[in-house]
Amino acid sequence: MIDVLVIGEAFVDFLPSTSGSIKEMSGFEMHSGGAPCNVALGCARLGAKSALVSVVGDDDFGSFIMRRLEEEGVDATSVRKLNGGITQLCFITLDEAGERSFTGRGPDASLELCMQDIPEDKVKKAKVLALTCGSLRKKNGIYAVQHALELAKKWVVCDPGTCPPHWCEPLEMKKRLEPIFKKSHVIKCADHESQWLTGEEDPYAAAKYLVETFDLKAAIVTCGAKGAVWATKEQEGLIASPFVQVVDTTGAGDAFMSAFCTQLSQIPFDTDISVDQLQAMIIFANQVAADSVTKKGAVHGIKKIKKN
Repeated sequence: MIDVLVIGEAFVDFLPSTSGSIKEMSGFEMHSGGAPCNVALGCARLGAKSALVSVVGDDDFGSFIMRRLEEEGVDATSVRKLNGGITQLCFITLDEAGERSFTGRGPDASLELCMQDIPEDKVKKAKVLALTCGSLRKKNGIYAVQHALELAKKWVVCDPGTCPPHWCEPLEMKKRLEPIFKKSHVIKCADHESQWLTGEEDPYAAAKYLVETFDLKAAIVTCGAKGAVWATKEQEGLIASPFVQVVDTTGAGDAFMSAFCTQLSQIPFDTDISVDQLQAMIIFANQVAADSVTKKGAVHGIKKIKKN
């Protein structure tokens, strides 16, 4: 049985050899990327049985992604190589604090995700279904995600992620996300995303808004080095992040999501998540996210845990 099934895009990230703008670069390192791909990889490194549902190009970059998934033990049998498709490339630059900026290049095969790509048996049996907003850029992707939600039998966790303007106008994306939110049990977002999702600048207010509006078990708003704000219907709080020397913040939120989903997969479905359980999961996720920023790349800093 799959612990965590992730649906969404897989890219190739090019990470800079030094900080600064692209015009100042002397070279880049190639890594797998895309939030869903990162989450699936992170879950596998943490000992979970993870699977990715995605579409990549039938080019060398798509083959690179497939190899990375297989090397890390992710079930990639539901990743389709699009005939004639081209894998999206993402060039990342870092400032002196390790904060990043993104420049995408090329067509994006992951936009072709459709209902036929959804592995019905896997979705029904997965302990956790993890979703982002990337699959909602086109109608075929929206239908695919809706189909998966109709099949899902256990936990659903949504981390919308960033919505770049060239993907979709944020308010339109918010409308597309709302039906997914209504079928989710936990929503996680970053503080810089919570305003367009909730209209609230304060992370406590944003988390509470999500819980109350969508009848969630819990909502989490990550706040970078400050930690993570959480809310249930009855309580709320902040769990601080451990201090680390930051090298690259790429994928820190994905690492948090990986750790949280891995932990959630161990909790029997449709039971109450106690505050103690929620806090323990966030403490673990904060540590994994902190570890992730100590090395270049979204997942290389996540320490491997042997599978049971």
